[in-house]
Amino acid sequence: MAEWKAVGTEGMLEDGEMTEVKVVDAVLLLARVEGQYYAAQGLCPHMRAHLARGKLNGLLVTCPAHRSRFDLRQGRNLEWAPRLPGLIRRMAQVLQSPRDLRTYSTRVADGQVWVKMD
Repeated sequence: MAEWKAVGTEGMLEDGEMTEVKVVDAVLLLARVEGQYYAAQGLCPHMRAHLARGKLNGLLVTCPAHRSRFDLRQGRNLEWAPRLPGLIRRMAQVLQSPRDLRTYSTRVADGQVWVKMD
């Protein structure tokens, strides 16, 4: 059953900032873009790098380990390991295919940021 969990105060992040939060047993990436909070799994699905150590550009987060880019709205993997040369990237995709991020619904209520956990 899904439950809403408070992860911090409404003003915990400025627009364009992101951070890592722990909820139950999950590591989440929490970002604020144009006043809206977005939550996704906090560890890259490929190399388990902490995404909060990457870069946030609008709604796109870049993995600090291999530069894959993800859209925070649906978690879609938009670019997988772009710095790897073509042949090596294709070999890496055979060994570990590109995967999307899991995303979570968010809301702000009573001065708190809430994330819906499954």
